[in-house]
Amino acid sequence: MNKKRLHIELFAGCGGMGLGLDAAGFELYFANELSPMAGETFSYNLLGENLEELSESEGTPEKTLWIKSKFTKEKLSNRLRENPFEAKIGEFSDLGPEVNLEKKLLIGDIDNLLTWLESNVNVVRDLQKKDITLLSGGPPCQSFSLAGKREKNNAKNLLPLSFSKFAGLIKPKVVLLENVKGITAPFLENGKKHYAWLEVSKAFALEGYVPVCMLLNSKYFGVAQNRPRFILLALRLDIAKKLYQKKKEDFLKKGLEFYSIVNEKKEKLNEIGLDTLDYYDIELDKYKSLYNGFVFPKITNNDGEFISAAEAIGDLKKVDGTITFSKSRIVYRDLINKTFNSEGIQLNLFNNHEPREHSYRVKARFRLYQVINEFKNGNKKNATDFLTGKDLDNISLEKLLKEFNGHELYLKNGSKDGYYKKLESNEDVQNHLIQIQTKKHSQQALKEDEPAPAQLTIPDDICHYDMGQLRTLTVREMARFQSFPDWFTFRSKITTGGDNRKFEAPQYTQVGNAVPPLLAKALGESIINILKEVES
Repeated sequence: MNKKRLHIELFAGCGGMGLGLDAAGFELYFANELSPMAGETFSYNLLGENLEELSESEGTPEKTLWIKSKFTKEKLSNRLRENPFEAKIGEFSDLGPEVNLEKKLLIGDIDNLLTWLESNVNVVRDLQKKDITLLSGGPPCQSFSLAGKREKNNAKNLLPLSFSKFAGLIKPKVVLLENVKGITAPFLENGKKHYAWLEVSKAFALEGYVPVCMLLNSKYFGVAQNRPRFILLALRLDIAKKLYQKKKEDFLKKGLEFYSIVNEKKEKLNEIGLDTLDYYDIELDKYKSLYNGFVFPKITNNDGEFISAAEAIGDLKKVDGTITFSKSRIVYRDLINKTFNSEGIQLNLFNNHEPREHSYRVKARFRLYQVINEFKNGNKKNATDFLTGKDLDNISLEKLLKEFNGHELYLKNGSKDGYYKKLESNEDVQNHLIQIQTKKHSQQALKEDEPAPAQLTIPDDICHYDMGQLRTLTVREMARFQSFPDWFTFRSKITTGGDNRKFEAPQYTQVGNAVPPLLAKALGESIINILKEVES
């Protein structure tokens, strides 16, 4: 019988990390998420609790608790649309000294949760007795530095410190931190360069953890997306020492040395620089061999084997309001549905697959983005520049117009639109381009034979690769790229705008911000291999 591996997740989002870790063999003890909108999706899929249904029947949830709120638990509909940054100063809470945290989602600010734990010693003691295997999460880290933590006004920059404090309080065996590639780039503070990934590593070393840092990409682990991600595995000191005794790996030695340096120079952390620790980039050949399933997740897809956009969503095209399937493009679909337990699910009944309506100008522009993907040399940049209103010199413009002239474009025919035709002259092409110019610089079309790009949090950024599908992606299609199974249902609003963007997490944002479940599964399996080695 396999030993239970208990897992706590902070910054849980809609549940991508939790879903993958469950498939790897972990059992969720409890989770924490700031956004009630993302929390609604998490509760529905991972805890089996329908918060929308409960709010309509004026019921109260049993598995979803609010750390703080301006509304009582009877006002669930208000809680589900509450601004979480206002909720953290609310007077109501579902937490008390006798609360049972097992199999619960705690919605609210992590610092409010920490404050509550620190004032309930018995709860902390009980959590420590549980011998939690893993603490995971993805706090914003891009501008975090220990040196400047008291000077910063942006609360987001302190979240990694809260995460590390939580680890020091609960003392799990392993911590898994996920973040964007940008964490590896330097940022300036008071005229000095800081590296957030190094600062975060210091924070965990101060709490008793030995860091192993990596820069990987989801596409190497079966995900249909070119998604670079920074991963910090922080091993509790006793675990790291035992592991190094058995496996004299250089990266473990480096991590242990870094731990010692940090704890020796607690008062002079600014003296600890990049020469004290490495991160292991999967794109560098010298580190590829590390990604073998021991500590580093095991590569399943190499160059030439990456899952393409067509393989991921080729079966989800809509024709006259119905979904059509291509039998030649179901391998990826079946893989994720089987991996994440979808037996009995009717695959022709999808949620979250409603296409958005677009004007002629938008459809015509989307067709141009598709055509631009076929351009070579400088014409690709010239086309993007021209579409966003930049002037081109006459030679560049002439080359661009000639290039466009060789492709079928989406055009109007009197009062109607919806047909494709090659324009007869460069002047006609130029007039067409001018009519549909945009100020948006980030828009592009998917490439049929390549994985999707990483920027999928804003739906208008990406359009379909198929000339018969001149539209943005549906939530379900985005979920496919992220490796969510088809039964996984995204809840709450589909999209948002205006000032609400500052605090709302609608479906598109939930998917785009999620950890791909296949990647989480690979990371979870490598962590279990660490523990098996230590325990053997």
